[in-house]
Amino acid sequence: MRSDEIAGDERSGAVMASTTSRVRARDDDRADVCGLIDAALADGQLSSDEHAARTAAAMKAEYFGELDKLTWDLQIPGAFADTPVVRGGVRRRTRWWIPVGVLLVAALLGMGAGCVGSAADKTSGPPLPDLTTGAGQAYFIDRYRAEFGDTVADDLTIYPGYALFHRSTDNPLKSQYYHFDGDFDEFGSESARKPTTPTVDFGTVNLPVLARLLAGAVDSVKVPNGRISHMSLALPSGSEPDAAPLVSIYVRNEAQDSGSMEIAFDGEVLEVSPLRK
Repeated sequence: MRSDEIAGDERSGAVMASTTSRVRARDDDRADVCGLIDAALADGQLSSDEHAARTAAAMKAEYFGELDKLTWDLQIPGAFADTPVVRGGVRRRTRWWIPVGVLLVAALLGMGAGCVGSAADKTSGPPLPDLTTGAGQAYFIDRYRAEFGDTVADDLTIYPGYALFHRSTDNPLKSQYYHFDGDFDEFGSESARKPTTPTVDFGTVNLPVLARLLAGAVDSVKVPNGRISHMSLALPSGSEPDAAPLVSIYVRNEAQDSGSMEIAFDGEVLEVSPLRK
């Protein structure tokens, strides 16, 4: 490519970046970025602390410019290549990472926009319950236990229509990334896993109490017309391995007002962060 063509590309890219940086992000866009961040953790680009910090920032982001800052230094899996958060920013050609394995898995999962599949895309089988409700949690825990024989994961993030998690393989030094939207599917290839990686047994959560707290989460954080965008069950970022795990619940509405709650696995409410803009 000639230098003048490269310069033209850079100028057009800069214009695109400036026009999209103040475009409002949707919940799906934030979920796309969380998928990118999850993939970066799975293949060793990010540490667990970096992953937690970027995920938290992504779910609070209001504009594409904020989301782009969280992914600008990451190699982009091919399965995410056509998502708005990737197409909307400036991407150098050398940063594309499109392994055949990832493309094949994406095709098999029917996830043309990365890890943002939903139950609505299913064409067969019973409808998937909202996984951010008590009934949805009970359904997921039962399905997980039937699939793996336990309820242990390195991390777990749950959206209304799907869940994302890592768990060790038969080899404790390897981790596999999974996507659940009624079926459990492996996403990408196995990645290295530290033997000291802490795990969470989310099956020990006090489900009756959690169900009541989930039902009242929108009122608790005082977000008008809000809904639970996602929830995570994990150890606090940077905590000691013997620390107690938390359930973090995030609520958002169409006006991008948001709030959150943190709950201990026994059902004790530890923190309520009401409406913030």
